[in-house]
This record gives sequence, structure tokens and C-alpha cells, in this order.
Amino acid sequence: MKADDLTIQALGAGRALGQPMLRRAMVIRADLGAAVEFQTSQGPVRAMFPIIGGAAQGAGWRARILPGGADFAIGLPDGSYAIEARYCLEIEDGTPVMITNAGRMVPQPDGSYLGRTRAALEVPEGPHRALGDAVYFGTALAEPGDADHVYIELWEAPV
Repeated sequence: MKADDLTIQALGAGRALGQPMLRRAMVIRADLGAAVEFQTSQGPVRAMFPIIGGAAQGAGWRARILPGGADFAIGLPDGSYAIEARYCLEIEDGTPVMITNAGRMVPQPDGSYLGRTRAALEVPEGPHRALGDAVYFGTALAEPGDADHVYIELWEAPV
């Protein structure tokens, strides 16, 4: 086994899988309320960004974000945040979708934050069931000077 061989074949698999394909599954704009941020008595910085609304759309559907979700974050020593957001969408046909999106937001030289996340969607039986069966990778953007919005792209990794 070669140390620089990063294929599963190097570990004994009969074939390599290759790089996964990603396709944009949906875009999201989360509208944020006033953040609560404080240093805990144990040292870490904690933050809570309330999600008060927003919009989302995917292939053939549009949705609104229901108020009541939040993004809970831990400030890390390098200025980035470990995040976990939970919020609910309501698709135009009334279908609820619960989203959990976790990952990291990293500060950029221009004052923005860029993020990478993994997302899980919980969806009832019905016309949008496939949304809950997919595996998602997310990208996120918090623009400089805009504390009111976070923009997210969820990318599906079909198997």
C-alpha cells in the first residue's frame, strides 16, 4: 500500500468509486433576527441566530421558511463558527420540510463568511418524498454588512 494512494483500492477494495457527482438541488435565503452571542463561563463563545423567515426553491417547487428555527453556533479560536441550524420550510402545496444543516462558517478577508455544510431533510410521504432520501452537501454565504440574511445552496450527491 502506497501512502499517497487515496483510493479505496489501496485498502483492498476491488474497484475505485471515483469522485461523486453533485447537482444543485435547491437554494435558500434564511432571514435572521438579532443574534445573541456571549462568551460562556467555560470559555467558548456561543451564538444563536434566530431564523425568522426566508424563501427556498428547487426544481418545480417554491417554499417559505417558517419562523421559529435557529442557527446555533460555537465560536472557534480561528474566528470561524461551528454551526448547526434547524428550521422548517413549507412548500407551496403545504408540505412541511424540516432541515438540519451543520458545518462550518469561515471568515473571509472581505468581511463575508463562507460555509460548507451537510444537510438532512425530513419530509412526509407524498410528492416531495425524494427530498428526504437524498444526501446533501451545502455551501453558504453571509455577505459583509448584511446581518439579516444567509444564502445557502444545497447540492445533491446522487448514488
